[in-house]
Amino acid sequence: MVDWLLIDQTIAQLGFYTTTTSQLTLIFLTLFFVRKDLGPYKYLIILFSVFGIAFASFEFVLYPVLHSYNSGYIFFTSSRPLNASNEVMKIMLVLYTAMYSTTISLLAVQFLYRYFAIFHEYYLKYFKGWYFLIWIVYAGWFGCQYAIGFLVFNAVDEYSEEYMRQEMHDVYGLNVAEVPCVIHVIHQSIPNSTHSVIRWRNVFCTFNVTFIMVVQYGIMIFCGYQLYNEMEEKLSMLSKQMRRLHRQIFKTLMLQITTPTIVLFSPIVFVIYLPWLDLELSVPTGVFLSGFTLYPALDAFILMYVVTDYRRAFKTAFQIYKPSGASSQQ
Repeated sequence: MVDWLLIDQTIAQLGFYTTTTSQLTLIFLTLFFVRKDLGPYKYLIILFSVFGIAFASFEFVLYPVLHSYNSGYIFFTSSRPLNASNEVMKIMLVLYTAMYSTTISLLAVQFLYRYFAIFHEYYLKYFKGWYFLIWIVYAGWFGCQYAIGFLVFNAVDEYSEEYMRQEMHDVYGLNVAEVPCVIHVIHQSIPNSTHSVIRWRNVFCTFNVTFIMVVQYGIMIFCGYQLYNEMEEKLSMLSKQMRRLHRQIFKTLMLQITTPTIVLFSPIVFVIYLPWLDLELSVPTGVFLSGFTLYPALDAFILMYVVTDYRRAFKTAFQIYKPSGASSQQ
């Protein structure tokens, strides 16, 4: 029998180590070795890196698991750091979902910045000084909205607990009443009938998650489309050096649309709409979501590879900090 909990934990550990290493490297290079003036974009990079590390750390501590069963799913953890209570661990679970929403919101803010930098430079003032707090509040708002909606709309009740009881025992060997969890079930069977009713409280969770993703992904698509269509004309008015920098960052943003589409958005869409089909299935969908914490690492690799200044900065840092034995051999 496949040990899905072990697989989830292995992917979470991989995500934690790769994300922590890559993002700390990115922060270090951004602060001390990237000489080009990136303006407020530098602080967006650092902020995104910090949240990426926090996101991966949450998964490393919690080892959250998501399992889809027929017309529902359960999001739980069997981890007990510091012997925390069920309620504390449940709060930690929804904070993890807040980190996910905050991450995609900060990614959308990066797209907005590049769009304003090319087409509406006047609005860049809202990324400087205390105005920068606007974007922290923006990302935090959607993080809180996601987490509170997940906690309230997917609160465990008698029906949902009973719905998942046998499945949790058969697949994970756990008693659903004893694990910190939230449960989402779309259809509720009517006793002595072949019909069912829609559980609207759980449906509102789907609506809430969909709204947040549409807003963030919509910003990314709109800004990316405008940059793709009209950037060359705008760049013709800039210096050769600035044109090269903007083109490199544009390539980064295009990869930052493709990669999160695959890693961040598509798995969530699959998971939240699968219960609507009311299929007879048992799928450990948490395996797909375990890749979430790999995204910040991929984002760092994309930026450090595409933008020339980061490649140069990495080489410079390596030359300075390389082991003395390596230099003596040359």
